[in-house]
Amino acid sequence: MKGLALPVAAAALLALGALVLLEVLRPAPALSPSEQAQQIASELRCPDCQSLSVAESHTDAAGAIRAQIGELLAQGRTVDEIKQHFVDRYGEWILLAPTAAFAWWLPPLVVGAALALLTAWLFTGRRAWHGAGEPNAAVPTAGERQRIRDEIEQLDA
Repeated sequence: MKGLALPVAAAALLALGALVLLEVLRPAPALSPSEQAQQIASELRCPDCQSLSVAESHTDAAGAIRAQIGELLAQGRTVDEIKQHFVDRYGEWILLAPTAAFAWWLPPLVVGAALALLTAWLFTGRRAWHGAGEPNAAVPTAGERQRIRDEIEQLDA
């Protein structure tokens, strides 16, 4: 049973990876203009409150940006062109999602490194726990055993 744990865990991780890959590569359904405007607004930071998206904010600036998004979509601009318009006007910070690839790869790399360290620690700890790799492990002598028994009897009395 112990010999099956590693292959089963590896197969489960591969299956999970395949499901994540399928979800990422699945094409998105076509959006209506109002859905596109909502999506763009949810990806832009509100210039006033900065902790909310333009879609969530109720400030005048957010309302003006939502109206401008609708106008740009009506002019036939693409989603990327509209985002670039706001980046040109406000700077890169207007985007809620980072554009640098490093920012997207950092969390999975940290989680992977943590899992690798945890796995190494567990396997090293198990071998040490079962005495593997320690041929000169100290075995108590008969005198030490008697001393331990005597101390336990004194504690019980």
